[in-house]
Amino acid sequence: MSHTETYSVTDTNDTPWIVKWRSTSAGRATLLAFPHAGGTASMARRWTDHLPDWCNVWAIQYPGRDGRFAEVPFDRAEPLADAITTAVIPTLRGPVCFFGHSLGALLAFLVTQRLMTASHSAPHHLIVSGRRAPHLPDPQAPSHGLPEPEFIARLRRLNGTPPEVFHHVGLLELLLPMLRADFAASETYRYRPGPKLSCPVTVFGGIRDPLTTPHDLRAWATHAPEPTDTHMFDGDHFFIRSAEKDVLANIAAIVTRMVA
Repeated sequence: MSHTETYSVTDTNDTPWIVKWRSTSAGRATLLAFPHAGGTASMARRWTDHLPDWCNVWAIQYPGRDGRFAEVPFDRAEPLADAITTAVIPTLRGPVCFFGHSLGALLAFLVTQRLMTASHSAPHHLIVSGRRAPHLPDPQAPSHGLPEPEFIARLRRLNGTPPEVFHHVGLLELLLPMLRADFAASETYRYRPGPKLSCPVTVFGGIRDPLTTPHDLRAWATHAPEPTDTHMFDGDHFFIRSAEKDVLANIAAIVTRMVA
């Protein structure tokens, strides 16, 4: 497609599932971010400063947090992916790139599968970050049912929860049901074989991520229609924060190639 072509996105059919940090009817492409376990759509709030101004920047908002705090969070990945798919079908138009980190990578993969199965346009590109390929078993013992002290210790080790949350007992107590549900959605997922994806897949990983190995990341090639590109960044499981500038530079290059 040429640079002279423009694409529109639908701002009607507004849904609580999608937060639109930047959205314009003249947008040439859309990035849709899927947050990690315990994450919110705010993960992409600052990304507008680092991505091309012609790229819409949206993010999925799962139930049980922020403006959807009163809603019951999903504790299984498959029905959550079903609900996200239903929400995005009437909204996405033109070239779209899905980006998912950790649990978000799994959900972005599952939503892509569902869009293909329903004969709707799949994303033009899928970026999976900080997550082993979906057919690989989880080598970690499940943590979502741990007693509270052990579960909190696990959250601390992952380094993804803001430190101030642990010093605010009331806030932590409010967030724990959502966090447990997200961890359950990730840990109880069992892969079901399906067709290869129809879009290119790029894989991001952290050099010191204790949850994924290079083998885990390379195994995404099993699900891609062509060889996958793998990019390693300095950092642990949350390298998308510590290496944010480099991560977003790579995302910007991908969405630019999508409309070239």
